[in-house]
Amino acid sequence: ENHEKIKKANEASARKKEKHGYSSKSALAPQSDEEKQALDRVRKPVVLVMALAVRRPEIIKAIMENGCRGGADVLAKAIRTNMPKLARAAATKHGAAKIAVQVADMASEKEAPLLICFLDNLVTAADKSLPSQELIDACQEIQKARLDADGKPDIRYIMPVVSGIKRVELLKELPDFVKGSDEILKTALHRMSERLGRYSMIFRDEPDPTENTLRGMSSCEQMVYLHQLDFHAIGIPQKRYLDVIRVCLEDDEVFNDRVVQAALDYISGKFLEGESLPLAYMRTIILTCSKHESLHSWICHVLLPRLVEGQVHSDKRQWEGWMRCAKMLENTGDQGISSLEAIEKLPEEQKKMYRAKYPKK
Repeated sequence: ENHEKIKKANEASARKKEKHGYSSKSALAPQSDEEKQALDRVRKPVVLVMALAVRRPEIIKAIMENGCRGGADVLAKAIRTNMPKLARAAATKHGAAKIAVQVADMASEKEAPLLICFLDNLVTAADKSLPSQELIDACQEIQKARLDADGKPDIRYIMPVVSGIKRVELLKELPDFVKGSDEILKTALHRMSERLGRYSMIFRDEPDPTENTLRGMSSCEQMVYLHQLDFHAIGIPQKRYLDVIRVCLEDDEVFNDRVVQAALDYISGKFLEGESLPLAYMRTIILTCSKHESLHSWICHVLLPRLVEGQVHSDKRQWEGWMRCAKMLENTGDQGISSLEAIEKLPEEQKKMYRAKYPKK
């Protein structure tokens, strides 16, 4: 009864805020006065039980079990709000890696959401720039033991520690993240790069080419590797491969114009060294033209000529994309910004082909 009452109050509050253009609060904040009153009532008992759970880890299982019952939304919210304190205290007493495995062994699949929340907070509780190797090993052990609906290790359980996993290992995991939902993919990408903010626009080279030591994956590296995915080999449809890149481009708070520029620049450099352009490459440039006017000049005066130098016309699909992009930017109306210079650098045969498709006005 109370659950339904709070649910209705939250819905009414959400409609009211939407009507007045207010942004929604944090997911853990009370959404209505009724929910706030309920949270105030359960907060103290939750904190007391969590204090006991530090010494008796089996109580953590009971906390999760109760928080995942149907209609226990307020209790679950109170548990999540206080989970950082529990995780910090439990990690201090037992060790983060040890308590992670111990609690995971007790928790059922129904309690997975709160188990993952606990693992998330164990990483934060470590209070280091990167998760420890012991905690990474523990989460990988948990992942292998907990299978998803397809009978494969559940990728959700390594998400808390991906910022500390070696980049070369993350490359092996990337196809599984891509096969997941958009939400899982975006969470994984965020976690991979969360400790690499100053490297967001950089594709890092291994300090020692003979030894893979780089950890996490910068936003630039993510964009490059997603383009380079062999979607046939990993068993995903071409549509999913293209959609994943589109989803990233739409998240322009993370994949902003400079990150996209850095990724496109890196791939084009590899193209000049003899590597093939990824299938989605020209499509991404076209989408970038529509989304980031700030990159028009760079695309016109640097990227398109570079692709001509690399003989982009030798690949029919990429050549079609190049011509379409050049057409989009040939007459931008902005002084000094035009693809005409790049068009003039085309070999004579390709220039005629371009003009036959897009006559000069």
